[in-house]
Amino acid sequence: MELSYAPMPLIEVFGCLVGVNDFRTGPNRAYFDWQGQAFGAKLSLPFLPVLKLAGTWHWLMERSGYYFIEDGFMDGLATKGQSWRAVGALRFADLYKTLPTLMFNYGQGFKGNEEKFLGAGIEFSSDAIDVFVEANSEIPSDQGFEAFFGKDYVPKARISPGVRIKIPYFHINGGVEIALTDSVPEYEGILGFSFVSPFPKPRPKPWGRLAGKVEDARSGLPLDAKIRFINRRMRTLHTDPATGVFFLQKAPVGVVVVQAAKEGYIPEAVPMVITDRGFATHTFKLKSLVPYGTVAGRTYDIYSGKPLEVEISFTATGVEPVTSNPVTGFFRADNVPAGLVSVVAEKEGYFTEERVAEVEDGGVTKLNIGLASLDMKGLFRGKVVDKKTQNPLVAFISFIEVQRPDIHTDTETGEFGLELPVGSFEVKVESWGYLSQTSGFNIDKGDTTTRVYEMVSKGMVLTLKGVYFELGKAKLRTESYPALTEAAQTMKENPDIRVEIQGHTCDIGTDETNQKLSEKRAYAVVNFLVQYGGIRAQRLVAKGYGEANPIAPNDTEEGRQLNRRVDFVILR
Repeated sequence: MELSYAPMPLIEVFGCLVGVNDFRTGPNRAYFDWQGQAFGAKLSLPFLPVLKLAGTWHWLMERSGYYFIEDGFMDGLATKGQSWRAVGALRFADLYKTLPTLMFNYGQGFKGNEEKFLGAGIEFSSDAIDVFVEANSEIPSDQGFEAFFGKDYVPKARISPGVRIKIPYFHINGGVEIALTDSVPEYEGILGFSFVSPFPKPRPKPWGRLAGKVEDARSGLPLDAKIRFINRRMRTLHTDPATGVFFLQKAPVGVVVVQAAKEGYIPEAVPMVITDRGFATHTFKLKSLVPYGTVAGRTYDIYSGKPLEVEISFTATGVEPVTSNPVTGFFRADNVPAGLVSVVAEKEGYFTEERVAEVEDGGVTKLNIGLASLDMKGLFRGKVVDKKTQNPLVAFISFIEVQRPDIHTDTETGEFGLELPVGSFEVKVESWGYLSQTSGFNIDKGDTTTRVYEMVSKGMVLTLKGVYFELGKAKLRTESYPALTEAAQTMKENPDIRVEIQGHTCDIGTDETNQKLSEKRAYAVVNFLVQYGGIRAQRLVAKGYGEANPIAPNDTEEGRQLNRRVDFVILR
């Protein structure tokens, strides 16, 4: 008879009476010969998956004042005293119901119980019946481990097939012990009855479920964040990097302060009310410590217009490169730092394009990038000269909004040349002591685009040759239009300059008449440049100088003709 009690899954204690059922003294004299009692305890580690480990302690005591007869205590089949055993089980049935459970144990007696124990078993379980086979071996403690298997000593070895029939709260156990050696009985029957009665369980603690999501406040993208519980001692959770979702199966009931935190973002904490068997949720929207926005657009072949699969990278930002869709050419990059960002588009077989994008905090910057094939290119060449003298200049030519190598003109000829992909470009031309110019142009496949840049400087005086007026009047003649159109173009190429239009005459006529005529002619040129040349009036100043500033003697017709002129003077 045995009674066992497990106050918790970790600990079990048990005790029983031991003795021999005697059927040999006569047909009517069957009785239970009570010879002693046993006590024990078991310490388990039930929380490990599949592998279960435990340690047991046993103390088999003889009955006080009892004198054994015939074969001695328990007929010599059990040794009194204390012993320990280490028990292990591989519960494959926890993984799949039809798989077996493998069991192992090893033990040894303390002082007064000089035996070692070794056992193994296999069990197939179901809801109603368990089938098992056990094998064990016992040897004296002074024998080596090999004695368990009958080397140099005959152990007490048995194999025991059995079955367990399970009825709710009641189990019937039966089997046969079959001797493997001559030191134990050849056959022994086993029959047992177990009554399993659980103690009343305490009322389960209330609990609820907690779930949520952490995402970027601006883009809505999921974040890999830490979830902490400020007012409770609970383990820290981590969100799923792909979805930003977190989940806690059993959370304490009550108010729980939940904090979501990620490096580079402002943490957010909220109180959440958890009810018994309830479900509390919240979506955290974290704001970045660094302002950022989104860059989106399309990549395409600049010649055919077809979409391209292109790698888009963001220089010195830490943003991972993105690849545009090969079917649509569209791309999108989030978490790009706000401000001016260098965007580089690269594809094998194409010229690399670099653009500068201004990214606004929380905004979307649209950027369409056309790439030119290495086979689709043309030649850009030209010359930089002084507008007045036509002498060559050493100049520096840089590309605006497009990352291309800068050009330096030849020091002797002022000429330059560069191979460029097909497309539209805008350049800035600079030379020391001269005002800079900007100019746009197109490059076509296989063609050469030629430009001559005529530079001007502050104080430079340009005489507009080919400007003619009717005799003694301020009315422009039609043959003057080409020269005036060229003057307007010069001002367009130099959008920052301001010009004084000076009118001059020869000495024929009175000083007063020549002064008024020179002023009217200067205003006639200004009116033409404003009305037909598209130049803002604020950039022009008209002034007449009469016959005061001749550039040739007035005693010949050729000299007087040179003095009847209009000068174009750069003020700034």
